Amino acid sequence: MPILRRALVTGLAAASATLRPAAAQMAFGAAAVPPTPITKPRWQRNAVAAPQFDGRPAITLVIDDMGVVHPGTNRVMALPAPLTLAWFPFAHGLPQQVAEAAARGHEAILHMPMQANGRSTAWTGPDPLRIDVPLDENLRRLQAALDAVPATVGLNNHMGSVATLDGPLMAMVAAEAKRREMLVLDSLTIPHSMVYREAVVAGVPAASRDVFIDPVANAAVIRQQLAQIEAIATRHGHVIAIGHPWPLTIEALEAWVPGLQDRGFVLWPLSATVAWKNDIRLTA
Repeated sequence: MPILRRALVTGLAAASATLRPAAAQMAFGAAAVPPTPITKPRWQRNAVAAPQFDGRPAITLVIDDMGVVHPGTNRVMALPAPLTLAWFPFAHGLPQQVAEAAARGHEAILHMPMQANGRSTAWTGPDPLRIDVPLDENLRRLQAALDAVPATVGLNNHMGSVATLDGPLMAMVAAEAKRREMLVLDSLTIPHSMVYREAVVAGVPAASRDVFIDPVANAAVIRQQLAQIEAIATRHGHVIAIGHPWPLTIEALEAWVPGLQDRGFVLWPLSATVAWKNDIRLTA
C-alpha cells in the first residue's frame, strides 16, 4: 500500500503541474506566454483619428489632384483637418508633401489615373490604367503608383470614364487593394462605374462619392454644391464630397470649412466614413 500510495501521489502531482493555470505558473516563477498581437489592416494603421461620433452629421472632404500644382496643394494643406488628400503618383517630392500634410492632420490616398474619353494621357497623366493594355501591365502600373505615395489608407480613381466601366480591370484593382489591406473610394466620374461594386465583391472596405464640389469652375455653382453637401449630411448623417485644388474651390473652402462645427457638422477623414458605412469598428 505505501508503494501504491507514493505512486498515486506522484501521478497527481504531475497532473497538477500540467494543468496548473498560467497565473499559478507565474506565481512559481514560470514565464507566461504573451498573447498573439492583433495587427490592424494597413488602412486602419494609416488612418487619421476622427472625432468621436456624437450624433452630428459627418462631412468627408476629399481633395483630388494633390501634389502637382504646389500653390493649391499648400493652401489645401492649410485648411482645417482632417481632410483626405488624394495624391497623384507622378508628383515630385511626394514623401515630403505627404508627410507635411500628415503633420497637419490630413489623411492620404492614392489618386490613380484611369483611362477617360478623349485625349486620355493628356488628361490623366502618365501610365493610366487602360482597357487596351494587358492586365499584367495594368497591375504593374497600379503597383508602381501605390508604391509611389507613402502612408496611404486607400485609393480613388482619377477620371476613368472608360476604365471604370471595365469589370475585369476594376476587379484587378480591388484584388490589389485587398492584398494591400487598403480601402477604395469610387469617384463616380461616370454612371455605372464598377469601382465600388468590384471592391464590395472582393471584400474591400469601400464607398462612393456623393457630391462634386466643383463640377465647373464657377463660384456660384461651388457655393450651391457646398449647400448640397450640408443638406445631404443632415438628411443621411454623412456625406463624401470631392473637390480640387483650384483657386475658386479653395477660396470657397477657406470661407466654409472653419464654420462647419458651429453649424452642427463634424469633419471626418475618409477612413472613418468608410468604416461607418461598412459597419467596421475602429479600434484604438
